[in-house]
Amino acid sequence: MPAYKSQLLLIDAGSNTNCKPINLLQFAQMSSIYLKNTYGIERPAIGLLNIGTEETKGNELVKESYKLLKEKAEELDLNFVGNVEGRDAFSGKIDAIVADGFTGNVFLKTTEGLGKFVKKSLTESFTKNILAKIFAIPALPAIKRFSKTMDYKSYGGALFLGVKKPVVKAHGSSDSLLFEYTIIQAEKFVENKAVEHMIEQFEKQSIN
Repeated sequence: MPAYKSQLLLIDAGSNTNCKPINLLQFAQMSSIYLKNTYGIERPAIGLLNIGTEETKGNELVKESYKLLKEKAEELDLNFVGNVEGRDAFSGKIDAIVADGFTGNVFLKTTEGLGKFVKKSLTESFTKNILAKIFAIPALPAIKRFSKTMDYKSYGGALFLGVKKPVVKAHGSSDSLLFEYTIIQAEKFVENKAVEHMIEQFEKQSIN
């Protein structure tokens, strides 16, 4: 997902709607391994999606997951930065955000909807009348760059981490452009040997 001068990895985005704390810890592990090996981020900042930053906030799953992540962070070499509220997820300070699949999918779809709303509102504002169109001309390059950044299609599909072979799932409302980016993403997924690296690292980082 797009973030300020960077990208944000969201895990889980909808695959596992019923999770246990151990699953969220595994999500954090997979995020860290993937970002290190694919994007060269030495110590990816991993946050836990929550309704507040305090460790006492959230439901039982989030509170127990926080405790487990904090307890295992050093052992598993995780740069766990604590709870992250949705409004701070795109600050550029977080590399990956961990959530159960239900919460993550709501977060994902809400972000997509907001992007569409902003794009539609800007388009209507700049085409309202002839003066608006004239004043919009100098801003068009910046608008196009912003639009491209916010377009979820350019980020491809959702990667399935934790399986034996590279799998990428395209969005349910995919068109030809999104499929093109998904194929490019899948190619990169294979070339970087992300699955092999993950299997290797998980074998070394077995949870006691």
